[in-house]
Amino acid sequence: LSGETANGSFPDTAVKIMAAIVANAELGCDYYSQYLFLRQWNFHGVPGMSAQEATLATAAQSAIEFSEDLDGNGVIDAEEGALVVVITRDGSAANLVSKYRPCGPVIVVSDSEDVLRGTMSRFAQIPVRVDSLDGQGKDVSDDLISLGVKHATENGWMVEGKHVVAVSGINTASADEQGLVRFVRGLETHRPAEIYSNPTQLNYIKSLITTAIDQKMLSSKELPHQRSTKIVCTMGPKCWDERTLAKLLDAGMNIARFNFSHGTHDAHFEVLERYRKVLKETGSK
Repeated sequence: LSGETANGSFPDTAVKIMAAIVANAELGCDYYSQYLFLRQWNFHGVPGMSAQEATLATAAQSAIEFSEDLDGNGVIDAEEGALVVVITRDGSAANLVSKYRPCGPVIVVSDSEDVLRGTMSRFAQIPVRVDSLDGQGKDVSDDLISLGVKHATENGWMVEGKHVVAVSGINTASADEQGLVRFVRGLETHRPAEIYSNPTQLNYIKSLITTAIDQKMLSSKELPHQRSTKIVCTMGPKCWDERTLAKLLDAGMNIARFNFSHGTHDAHFEVLERYRKVLKETGSK
């Protein structure tokens, strides 16, 4: 969003509507066909795919194939999708997983502030900060993955019966150099871990918006899954004050964009300081 937040009369409402639209659009995606499309076009103009990317792409594929429309409403909601937990030091492993658009949250476990900030601009990524990724062996990786699952559980993204796809390293905890994709149990499951859903069934997923659109749904924050698409808002005169900045964050803004084609560096810095203050007061990241 640009003019809508920088100069629009209702910046926070614009963000709220955008968040509802993209969240419902995600429910209407055929994720399996999308995954195959991305895999196919990845080979155009390049000499193939690296072993690392081929391995980590299967994490997204597994998350898609583990997702099941259990209630038959045509939508993969929070209780029917799969969770991906990625241990990463430089962010590359998590970015490769997000590239192939899994249909659930990607929990990024890292000790890098830059990587954790970067999740705000990456599809489906949610940051989890740890003190260190140092150490070797499966036990270290398992502990870090458990922290990611715990964070997802505390925030309502991990529910009973949900599958977890874990991405860690082979020789180190981080998956950035040589990734390992495996299935781990989350909470007690009510469906067999070995059974995959029929991917072709995902062709019949429909968006809730197309079948039951109304003003209440568009403006509601109670959506049946965690929104994966991130929203960037350009700062401007209509949202420079602390009160409106807080409203934008509450409405779903993920990134504040400063357009240096207008205004002065000093003026933008003042807004940035206000924004940092609001982030601290609201506990946002």
